[in-house]
Formats: sequence, C-alpha cells, structure tokens
Amino acid sequence: MFRVVTYNIRAGLGMDGVRSIRRIAEALTLLSPDIACLQEVDQRVPRSWLSNQPKYLSARLDMRAVFQRNISFGVGGYGNCVLVRPSALHCRCHSLPGRGEPRGVLEVTAQLVLRPDSSGLRRVALDGRGEVTIFCTHLSTDDEVRVEQARKAQEIVHAVRGPKLLCGDMNDVRGSQTLAALLDEPVFRDAALEMDAGDIPTLSTAVPRRIDFVLADLRFAVKSYQVIESAASDHRPVLVDLELV
Repeated sequence: MFRVVTYNIRAGLGMDGVRSIRRIAEALTLLSPDIACLQEVDQRVPRSWLSNQPKYLSARLDMRAVFQRNISFGVGGYGNCVLVRPSALHCRCHSLPGRGEPRGVLEVTAQLVLRPDSSGLRRVALDGRGEVTIFCTHLSTDDEVRVEQARKAQEIVHAVRGPKLLCGDMNDVRGSQTLAALLDEPVFRDAALEMDAGDIPTLSTAVPRRIDFVLADLRFAVKSYQVIESAASDHRPVLVDLELV
C-alpha cells in the first residue's frame, strides 16, 4: 500500500493572507505521503522571498523533489512539483497547448517502499520493482483551453503502459467535459467515487467545489479517501491510500 496527496499550495499563501511554505510543510508532514503532487509551487520567485520551495519541502519531508517550471520569473519559476519517497527514477516535463498561462504535465516514475497492506503484508508491485508513474498537472481556467489540455494530458498518460496515477488541480468538476476527456479511455477511476466520498469541496472559496482529483490506474484498489481541513492554501489537500491488486 502507498499514500498519495494532491495539493494546490498557492505558493504557500494561506486563507489568512499569510504566505508560509513552512505551514505547507507541516500540513504535509502530518499526512506522511509516499507521493505528493503539488501545484502552484514557487522556486526563487520574489513574492515568496526567493525561497526554493521544492528544495525546502524536499528537506523538511525527507522526500525527493522534481520540479516543472511552467512560467519563468528571472532566475526563478513557478509550476508543478512531485515529491516521492524514497526515490525518483525518471522524470519528463510535458507542455500543454492553449493560450494564456503556460501549463504542463510533470511525469515522474518513482520507486516506492510499499507500506503493509490490510493483511499486514508488503505486496510486490506489478512490475516487481515497486515502480509507479505519477502525472501531476494544473489545467487552465479557460473552458475551451482546459478541455484541449485535458485531451492532450490523456494522450500523454495513455502512452505509459505501467502502473500510473494522474493527480492535480483540474479547474473543473465531475461530469464536466474536462473530466470526460481525462477519463475517456478505460484506464482510470476517480478515487473519491470509489469510496463513495461524493464531491467534498477541495477549493475553499465563495463557491466551494471539488476540482482537485486523484485518478487511479485500474490496477490499484482505493483503500481510503479524505479531503483534509487546512487553511495553509485556498485548496485543501486530498489524501488517498492505494493498494496494488
């Protein structure tokens, strides 16, 4: 079994208007993930005091960090980040089409040490090496662009044959064209629906919605699903436990 978190951290800007990457690290530490897919991460950006947020989170959580710079700000940048424990074996940054803010998909193949499952045993991974490919993304707020990006993301994910996950801020809800595009092939299941969790809001705004998703390969069983209360960002972290079947 292993634990996955997806979390739009808004570069550490909390609901109280205070920016604190330390608070994000504390929230993640309490969840003890094996994989953390993060969106809106800063790396040496002035608004976050030129801090290297991926490096900081890597050190605080004792996890390997892989960063995708989608927007450049001088020597710094802003984008997606995947944290894994214990190691990342391969990574690739994919650009997504469309106008407006540049978006991407970060692909990371990770080697995991599996937690004991419900029987108390550590199951051998499907490929015998404990490898899982994680795709982390943050789609556009523009309706037309977002659907185009979702279709491209689905193509990228579908090209990988091994066990895989697609996580991120989809900026859209269940039943939308965006989610239909991502789930077009019979590859993924929505972790929330597997646990009858419905549409617990993950975005803490005037109109709360569930727009942060963990889409799990059909070769995984979803063992638990939680939306965690936190004011460290305007999004709440989504926590999912998965087991190889």
